[in-house]
Amino acid sequence: MRHGRYPFIVGFLIVPVTIYVTFVIAPYLQAFYLAMTNWRGVSANPKFIGLDNFQRLLQDDIFWKAIRHHGVLLLVLPLVAIAIALVFAFLLNVGGGSRGGTLRGVWGRTSTGSSSSSPRSSPS
Repeated sequence: MRHGRYPFIVGFLIVPVTIYVTFVIAPYLQAFYLAMTNWRGVSANPKFIGLDNFQRLLQDDIFWKAIRHHGVLLLVLPLVAIAIALVFAFLLNVGGGSRGGTLRGVWGRTSTGSSSSSPRSSPS
């Protein structure tokens, strides 16, 4: 039974990997190629200049200032979001409600109540 396992897995992976390569990897490669040209987006023939754009970029003070700002945001924003989430989790756990800590849902049902949303078909 193991002889058909890998072709089965590969068969299911072909479509998502193709979509990922088409819509994620290929645009990155095209953008990197365009970054190595002096193309302004108007002319039909971009001139290939290699890594000169990146060399100019590494010497730019505004670029390094932007990298520092992004680094601060990359460190601070997740910490703030986690702190806010922990505060809300703490408030939900400590509050407990006025009914002895029992969590109640819609129409006062407890979490062990019926989870069916269909109407009753038998008369009571």
